[in-house]
Amino acid sequence: MAESMSTLPNALHLPPPGRPRWVCAESAQLDLLYLAWGHRVYGRNPIPMSRHPGWHYVLVSRGSPTLILEQEERVLNPGDFLVIDPDCASGWTDKPDAVCDLLVWIWRSGPRCTECAAAPGTYQQWTIDPRLQHKLEQLHTLCRQEVERPDELTKLAIEQLHIAIDVTVARLIRPKTQPPEPSVRMELAVRWMAQNLAERNPVRALCEYLQISPATLARMFQTHHGESPATYHQRMKMARAQELLETNRFSVKEIAYALGYKHPNDFSRAFKHFVGKSPKSIQS
Repeated sequence: MAESMSTLPNALHLPPPGRPRWVCAESAQLDLLYLAWGHRVYGRNPIPMSRHPGWHYVLVSRGSPTLILEQEERVLNPGDFLVIDPDCASGWTDKPDAVCDLLVWIWRSGPRCTECAAAPGTYQQWTIDPRLQHKLEQLHTLCRQEVERPDELTKLAIEQLHIAIDVTVARLIRPKTQPPEPSVRMELAVRWMAQNLAERNPVRALCEYLQISPATLARMFQTHHGESPATYHQRMKMARAQELLETNRFSVKEIAYALGYKHPNDFSRAFKHFVGKSPKSIQS
């Protein structure tokens, strides 16, 4: 990484006339200062090295342009994404007649996520996978739509899009700490059951909550707990019933109704089946 507080001028060098770009009017006071997209032929139309009026975000979609820095030149490739600090002097060149496609944002304010921030006078570079590249392309399109058809909410929308871009990149950089998807679903399922002990058809309701099929739910519980989701829910319900009975604060009837039973006798039979004792024996 280059680390020099350049004395070069702070300037925005525009591409040749006709090349796609958008420049923020001074009166707009948006967080977004500049957008660029489409083909560039930096071999014929290089961008001279300078500091920037804001934070440069650059995504290379096609080609291999060369980023010129004070201490080095770096050839980039499709999927490379850069965040360039305003005081990091840089420019662009390429092989003669070589064509590249870039998406460029220049932001008035710096990155919202520390993972995306470059130290003063430096830049950061990452290579992102096609899925994240597609997401950044979509976010660039949304930025263009906002600035091309502005309204009273555009300023807020642009700030939200800046955050969305930073979060997208930060999640690429940040170490993956989340458990695998099946474990997440299992955790959600157990939490839902604990909060819905009175549900009379827990399997159907839980499938709707998780947006999965009954067969998938059954496999999850069999794999993690060795029993069906209905049995697991009933076991949780009985454990809660025993806790309430042991407090001696509620009658058997009150507990039965609280746990979703229409008749106290149904509760008593279920409790004895799971616990081996009648509810009244717990309270005696």
